[in-house]
Amino acid sequence: MKLDPRLSAKLKALSALGIAAVIVGHAPSFRDPAAPSLRSVPYAVVEFLCVDSFIRPVVMMFLAISGWLMFLEHDGTPQTHVRKVAARMRSLLFPYLLWSALAIGVYWVLQRAPWTAGWFTNPARRVVDRPIRDLLLLWLFDPIAYQLWFLRDLIVLVWLSPLLLALLRAAGPLALLPLAVTSFLGIVLPGPVPGVPLLTSDSYFWYAVGAWFAVKRLPLSDGRRLAVPLGLVMLLLALVRSWGHVTGVLPHAWVQKAVYVVGVPALWIGYDRWLRGLERPSLQFLTGQAFFVFLAHEPLMTMLRKPLVRWCGAGDLAHLVELLATLGGTLAIVLPLGVLLRARWPRLYAFLCGGRG
Repeated sequence: MKLDPRLSAKLKALSALGIAAVIVGHAPSFRDPAAPSLRSVPYAVVEFLCVDSFIRPVVMMFLAISGWLMFLEHDGTPQTHVRKVAARMRSLLFPYLLWSALAIGVYWVLQRAPWTAGWFTNPARRVVDRPIRDLLLLWLFDPIAYQLWFLRDLIVLVWLSPLLLALLRAAGPLALLPLAVTSFLGIVLPGPVPGVPLLTSDSYFWYAVGAWFAVKRLPLSDGRRLAVPLGLVMLLLALVRSWGHVTGVLPHAWVQKAVYVVGVPALWIGYDRWLRGLERPSLQFLTGQAFFVFLAHEPLMTMLRKPLVRWCGAGDLAHLVELLATLGGTLAIVLPLGVLLRARWPRLYAFLCGGRG
């Protein structure tokens, strides 16, 4: 099936937006447990709103899009399934293994160098003198470049897709009910590394939602009139969640689930009203670099953030400078590198990105 060009452009832009949300979410200094932290409550709420609560629905949208594309025109035959799985293993599994190994190599070098060894205080992220078995577990299931959890979840979901397809065909929307309950309760699929899930609770639910739309051929209507009320409700819930996280006065995790439920349709509907500008040719050029930036931004971002949080210290202004410098510095390095590789060495670029050219 050939997608409608307008729908195809929308899916590409939303997917790139989801990747951008992951990158922004990794930038603040509170992602580093060893970083000094002295934030006022108002600043902390606004920061957490902008880099976490408000952008998380974009990531859930990307998962739903992935599920929809996986099951689009899936006739249930083994041949179709093998073809779809093979395509996704090329574009997901190979980059996952490659960049996970590269991150281990970078950390090994940094932890051996005397001037950077002190950056790494988390024993779970030390790779020097670790047994081979531990390094294999890090490589396969608990990547040092922690953005790769996203690819790990998608790989597992692709492998589980025959089961999901059977459930959706047999039970329809009722198949989503137990997934919604387990997702709300935060139940994950455990992996071989203690404390590290093989599949996170939000991933399987939103992937299944997208799959359900594809299996049942549900219309992807825009409903622009709902964009404003849904957007306002999402913003309000995201504010409540951010305030709850910072102050600790309410269980903010369940509020985040509500942000997803409202935010994903708000994003889909609001795109046609406010975000069609992302399809401009100048921005499409950046969209084409999104996957490379996603793969390459860690551990580079950590390497930039660790000295910054020690040089800048604590306080609202210091944390804002750290956030902007970490994010801006990472993009200033990774974006030109991606452009150069794509222009001068397209085969190497495609190799690094799992066949994306």
